[in-house]
Formats: sequence, structure tokens, C-alpha cells
Amino acid sequence: MKKLKIAVASIALLMASAQAGKNVALPISDPIPVPVEEEPIVKPKPTPVANIPLGIYLGGGFTYASSKCQCNDKVKFSNGTTSRVNKGKTYGVNLKAGYTINSFLAVEAKYIYTPWGDKDKSLKHYGLYLKPSYAVSQNLDLYALIGYGSTSCDTLNQKEKGFAWGVGAEYTFNKKVQGLKDGLGVYVEYLRPLKKTGNKNITVDMVNVGASYHF
Repeated sequence: MKKLKIAVASIALLMASAQAGKNVALPISDPIPVPVEEEPIVKPKPTPVANIPLGIYLGGGFTYASSKCQCNDKVKFSNGTTSRVNKGKTYGVNLKAGYTINSFLAVEAKYIYTPWGDKDKSLKHYGLYLKPSYAVSQNLDLYALIGYGSTSCDTLNQKEKGFAWGVGAEYTFNKKVQGLKDGLGVYVEYLRPLKKTGNKNITVDMVNVGASYHF
């Protein structure tokens, strides 16, 4: 009987302890902060502003010229001979300056002088030209020359004025900026600065090669 009482008392004590444990609130620990790595803010690089070319260009180079004059009156040469036909091949320089109006059209002034080659056959030419062009690529252009000029020959000892035309190609080493050429280029062109018929049948043909710089 005594053992039974002790067993009942033990069970009652365990039940009371369990009930008391249910009513005790466990302390809540604060959450451990986890460090968050912030991604660095990348500022966009400013877009470089391209310098727009002014459209002005200068150039110069070498010229080969072939001239033929068939006159009604005989022409006397420095060596004492006379002839109605005057043919000559001369060499010299060409200079040009121009302004590009847009990507398709420019205005160009030319000066050409050929003092070397056949004696008494040197030529001088001044001309003003319209220069329409076609862009084959960002570096290569084909163009035409249409204008008016004055050409003088030592043999004729006078100036002849008239319509002038030509064709050419130019390659610039830098790509165009907003359709305008920029920097150094090279060119080759055929030019007919003078063609006259009548009392004097005059034909002048020139080939120009050179370098240009576009500002």
C-alpha cells in the first residue's frame, strides 16, 4: 500500500511539471543580421561628341598635260620653225581649294601649271568647278567636275576661256563624319580644261594625282 501511494504521488508530480512547462514561454532570440553585398553603381561613360568637319579642303599634286592646237595661221616657235599644228606634252603641278556644301556637292577652285616637258608648250589653267560626287563607301568617292576656266599656252601667247569638265576618284583614310570627309585623302582625276573649235581648234587634256586634307 505504501508503494502504491509513492507511485501515485510520483505520477502526479510528473504531470504537474509537464503542465507547468507548457505555460513557460521560451525567450525569443534576436535574428542574426546577414550582411548584404551592394553591387557597385556603374556610371555610364559619356558618349564622345564627334567634331564635325568644316567642309573646307585643300590639295595639290602632280599633273601630266597633253595639248594640241591646229590653227588657220601658222605659229612661230622659239626654235624658228613655223607650223599650223602645235602638239605638246608637259608636266607640272596642280593646286585646289574647295568647300563641301553637303555630302553630294562641293565647289572647287583649281590652278594648274605645267612648266616642264616640251619646250614652248607649257600651260596654265585657272578654273572654278561644281563637284557632284557619289559615295561608293565611307572612304571612297567618285566625282565629276563641271565648270568654267581660263587656259593659256606659251605658244599661243594668249588666254582661251571656256567650258571645262572632268571626272575623278578620292579615297580618304578616315571615315566620314555626318557625311563629310575628314582628314587626309588621295585623289586621281582626268580633266579637260579647254576645248575650242573655230579659228583655233584647241584640245587640252590633263591627268592630276595628289593628296588633299579636309578640315
